[in-house]
Amino acid sequence: MKNLTTGNDDSRATLVRIGILVAIACMVATVVWLGARTRADDDSGGPDTTGGDNSSQTVENASVEQVAPDTAPTDGVVIPTGDDQVDGYPTGFPATDLGAVALQVELAKAQLGFDYDQAVTVARLYANPEDKAVFEERSRAAVALRRQQAGVAKEGAVPAPASYAVTPVAYTLEELDTGYYAVNLLSYVTLTTADGQVKDSLYAGTQLMRWLDGDWRLVQGSEADIEHLVSEGQPQAVAPGTPEFEKAGWIRINGAPQ
Repeated sequence: MKNLTTGNDDSRATLVRIGILVAIACMVATVVWLGARTRADDDSGGPDTTGGDNSSQTVENASVEQVAPDTAPTDGVVIPTGDDQVDGYPTGFPATDLGAVALQVELAKAQLGFDYDQAVTVARLYANPEDKAVFEERSRAAVALRRQQAGVAKEGAVPAPASYAVTPVAYTLEELDTGYYAVNLLSYVTLTTADGQVKDSLYAGTQLMRWLDGDWRLVQGSEADIEHLVSEGQPQAVAPGTPEFEKAGWIRINGAPQ
């Protein structure tokens, strides 16, 4: 099992890291802005952008299998998929530690737009029932933040070419208890503003996942859990292929852009 490690605060001179607390994440999130360009000038083929305290709960199935590698394979780790769907969103993730990562990946990929209702639908689908209200609120706040970053109105229709896309590229994983994990995910983010400016960034965020009712669920976690993770330090948003990336313990996702 690969434990979470503290990322190196140094990055390449051409990157500027901005530390922010993003509403969709449980704990600490970091962003590295890679630069901005106009939509008309974007012919470089950039990143692929297809796109309460529950710590005392009883885990329904304690036989969650640990299959994540201790050492990062050179070609990355294949993340499993769900074997079912609800309203087009994958469910039925395997009872393995990589199943928890799979849920985090799907959560990230679902954050594609500026629609409050869509964001709340995703939160309701994947969150532990006891924590749904918390994640619904965080989802709405995340959409409001994306709208603000894109320079569009807080409510109403979003004019073209404004868009937001996420591509997960790497993860780290820490087992907090049986069937209970903290999953960090590193993603490429492309935000296109209403005036056509395209902003590329790297985003690292943490979520807590617990095996409940035969599937992985997004949980709020206890204050003690969150304090532990914050005090321990989480991997920073650093570019793949750099020494900082390796030092932070990121494990590449197979097939993700590098």
